[in-house]
Amino acid sequence: MLIKDLAYEIESDIVHIRRTIHKNPELAIQEFKTAKLVAKRLEELGIDVTERVGKTGVVGVLRGKTQGKTVALRADMDALPIQEKNNHEFKSVNKNIMHACGHDAHTAVLLGAAGILSKIKDSIKGNVKFIFQPSEESPLGGASQMIEEGVMENPKVDGVFGLHVDPNLLAGDIGLRTGEFYATAGGFEIEIIGKSGHGALPHKATDAIIVASELVLSLQTISSSKINPLEPFVITIGTINGGNKANIVADKVILTGTIRFFNKDIHDEVKDIIENVIKGITLAHGATYNFKFRIGDSPLINDENMINIVKESAVEIVGNEKIKSVPKTLLGEDFVFYSRIVPSAFISLGVGFLNKKNFSLHNANFDIDEKSLPIGAALLANTAVNFLK
Repeated sequence: MLIKDLAYEIESDIVHIRRTIHKNPELAIQEFKTAKLVAKRLEELGIDVTERVGKTGVVGVLRGKTQGKTVALRADMDALPIQEKNNHEFKSVNKNIMHACGHDAHTAVLLGAAGILSKIKDSIKGNVKFIFQPSEESPLGGASQMIEEGVMENPKVDGVFGLHVDPNLLAGDIGLRTGEFYATAGGFEIEIIGKSGHGALPHKATDAIIVASELVLSLQTISSSKINPLEPFVITIGTINGGNKANIVADKVILTGTIRFFNKDIHDEVKDIIENVIKGITLAHGATYNFKFRIGDSPLINDENMINIVKESAVEIVGNEKIKSVPKTLLGEDFVFYSRIVPSAFISLGVGFLNKKNFSLHNANFDIDEKSLPIGAALLANTAVNFLK
């Protein structure tokens, strides 16, 4: 039986898994129930399971009939601190937690691939390692922690594949790109330290909120005045917190944000650029600051040979007309940590609706067309088989 047919045989099971995980989302490093569900399913499939890798990660190993290479397939499991606005019967039951980035789908798709491959393991030469990773959305990064704990060893991984849902592609479409794909991503925290005082006497205080407000606007000018406008670059302030009472001048504000880009020259200078802006504004207002900064080493780069394997596998599942060339994106992905060790490919799985509004990732209304789920499972399974040939 063809892998595609096997995928559609278990379509309802994959959908059920996705909905179960979607209804019960868990934040980074708290994916205990999700990990338990994953481990139980893998054990039912006769796959060797190791739990608590990277605290809440799960690793499964399917050993083929004969010895050969080892391919890894990776999915992330964590949700986001967002209050869901969808009204599905399987909407999130956890307040202010939602699978708004499709990690529920990634996990269900990979479990589907595991189910397919377990049915044909006697025809597999080599091993398939299933990596269910926690904490992709966390600054801590689940990938690096799992790697530190040996996820790429025993058996040693020769290549790795992963995917991410893409609402900009229709369900059934597969998006591929060779070379640079996802951006180098970094994050920062800025603490503005002023001097508190009475709201009626602002001249005797240093208002950290005013300093922070000016800083937010000034940071946005970096892309237009300090970075080559031909280079992709974005800086985002995601949170701003400060103040205790309406009539008290705030003495402290904390801002957090992210930066994303591709060019190595930006990598080498962006920390100093940001800090110079902070330094100038705080000095002008008589405030001080603390600045924490972290950054990735490189963008996610898809290996050409690995993408060719994916393309061959995708054509067998959806046909050549459904293979779409996609542009590089300023999204960040800690899948890059695996790609630094072995050849890799990261895939865009179309999940967009044909006759329904599609919302972006990290939106409270984000949703997927579940017809994409068996396609994703079949694609990962077929790609693994073709890699091991």
